[in-house]
Formats: sequence, C-alpha cells, structure tokens
Amino acid sequence: MRLVRAVLATHVRNTKLLTRQRSLLVQVIVLPLAMLILSTMIFGGVGDTYPIAMVNQAQGPQAERLEQQVRTVGSDLGPYYEVVETDYARAKEQLDWGRLHMILIIPADYSTTNRLQVESFNINSDAAKNFRGRLEVVLNHTPSPDSALVLTEEMQRVRPHDTWRSSYLGGSSVLLALFFGATLIAANLFLLEREGRTRKEILLTPLHPAVSGLANVFTATVMAMALSLLPLGLSYWIAEFRVPLDRVLLTYLAMIPVMIACAGLGILLGHWLKVFRSAQPLLTVGAIATFFVAGGFTMVAFLPDIAQTFSFWWPFSRIFTWFSPYLHGFEGLDARHVVSVLVAAVLGLVLMFWAYVGELRLGASRR
Repeated sequence: MRLVRAVLATHVRNTKLLTRQRSLLVQVIVLPLAMLILSTMIFGGVGDTYPIAMVNQAQGPQAERLEQQVRTVGSDLGPYYEVVETDYARAKEQLDWGRLHMILIIPADYSTTNRLQVESFNINSDAAKNFRGRLEVVLNHTPSPDSALVLTEEMQRVRPHDTWRSSYLGGSSVLLALFFGATLIAANLFLLEREGRTRKEILLTPLHPAVSGLANVFTATVMAMALSLLPLGLSYWIAEFRVPLDRVLLTYLAMIPVMIACAGLGILLGHWLKVFRSAQPLLTVGAIATFFVAGGFTMVAFLPDIAQTFSFWWPFSRIFTWFSPYLHGFEGLDARHVVSVLVAAVLGLVLMFWAYVGELRLGASRR
C-alpha cells in the first residue's frame, strides 16, 4: 500500500508542477503538430501529381479523347497530371520560370497528322524520366486509328539564372542562420538578464532599460552574421555554391535591417514567454516552418497551394522569396523591398522598446 501511495503522491506532485510550469508542455505539444502540418503542406497528402498546361487547338472526338486521357490517367495515389493552365501565353510564362513541368499542345491538325508538341523545363534526369514515362502511359492508352502518334519535344535549356539544387539550399541555410540567429540570440540575452538576476539592476539604472535592449540587438546581429559564416563556408565547400563574394556581402548588408527586426521580435517573445524552455522551442519550430514552407527548401512556386497560401500571409517568407533570388542573382531588390525591410527594422526596435516598458511595469508591480 505504501508503494501505491508513493506512486500516487508523486503523480499528483508531477501534475501540479506541469500545471504551474506550462512551458514544460510547449515543446511536447508544438513539435508533433508542427511536423504534421509541415509534412501535409509540403507533400500535400495527394500523391505526386505534376502541374502541367494543356493547350487543345484541335476539334473533334480524337483530340477530346486525348485531352480526357491526360486529365484522368494516374496511379492508385492519384492522377499523373493536374492541368492548371490552358492558355498558351500564360503557360509559356510559367514554364520559363519552372512553375510547370510541361506544356502539352494538341495542334489544330492533330486528327490528320497524329502529331503532338511538348515543351518542358530544364529539369534533372530523374524528373525527366518520370515526365516521359507518364506521357508514354498517356499515349499508350490513347487509340490512334490511322498511324502512330508523333511527339515533338522542345526543352528549355540551361538559363543564366539556373543554379544547383544544393547551392539553393546552401543559400537558404545562410539566410536561416542570419534571421534565426538574430532572433534566438536576442531572446537568450534578454532572458539571461531575467534568469541571471540582473533584471533588477537594469531596471534601476538612470538610463531607460531599453538601452540594454539596443545592445542586445546589436550583439545578436553581429553574432548571427559571424555564426552564419559556418554554413556559408560549407556551402562553398560541398554545395556547389558559386555566388561571388561581392554579391554575398551585399546580401549581408541588405539583411541587417531584417536581423534588427528579428532581434527586436526575439526580445519581445522573451518578455512574453518568460523562460528559455518556452522561447527556444517556439523560435526553433517557427524557423523550421519558415524554411520548409516559405521558400527555403524550394521556391514557393513549386509548393502545394496550401503552402503557397501560408507563405503569402507569413511575413517571414519574404526573407527567402526576396533575398534568395537576390543572393543568386535572379532578381534585384527594388525600392519596395528596401522600404519594407527598413520599416521592419523600425518595427523591431519598437517591439524591443515595448518589451522593456513591460519589464518596467512588471518591476513596479512587484515593489
């Protein structure tokens, strides 16, 4: 009986501890949910349907049968293709940026020539094998009474803005190190003030305690840039990263306002979450979500619709959708981008000041 009472008493004590220290439950709850949400966003839960364009310029039952076959052929996981565009001009624009696997054109003389035209993007060999294999399945299931189908293929060759997949991931890892490092370091510095028992001294100084926050933002920005040199060096070494150093330097300079904004947010989260055990897992999961679903793992245009919607509303997605093309030389930063990141930096400083105002109020209430 004593053993049972001891077990029950320990259970009651543990329950009370978990009730009081809710931060002990945050990571247990958030991480599995985040992995579930991220997995379904990235992989879609609908197999591996390829987005394509199909332009039917022919008339007659033979062309209609082929179009129907393209739309319906598939496996147990789902259809092989999803026809997302039927206008050639819009489809061509999307294909040029790699947003479609192919354009399948059914010419006006298809019923007499049995000739099809395919335009595809510059894709790797494995994807090309899948693409051609699926198209062969479509053609094999399409009756051709007069003669065999003739396929004319045009592939977009390597373009000046092409980059290695590993190089893209290398650049994303550098951007992740910059904004996540600034956020987490600033939050940790702020929490060290509280948990290291220096909070009271800071609040009692003649200067506003937000001065300490400015120092934390500065330290977080500098340290994040220094720590990001590790993924940057590894990217040059093992990831086919070939970005010129001057472009890297310009990207670092352009990221400074973003890091200031993230550092200010980190301080506010530290004020709100109170302890390391809450702040660190939340910031980590947020960074993981941003990386996988907001343009770090792959371009947002390649992601499922739900991920693209998330990326549109998630402000941190701009770090990857704006700065990855800039880093690799795809696109520049226009005035709208510059103004936005400067406004973000100011907002980050406001959040930092707000956090220290909250600390002052909290300190006054405990006197």
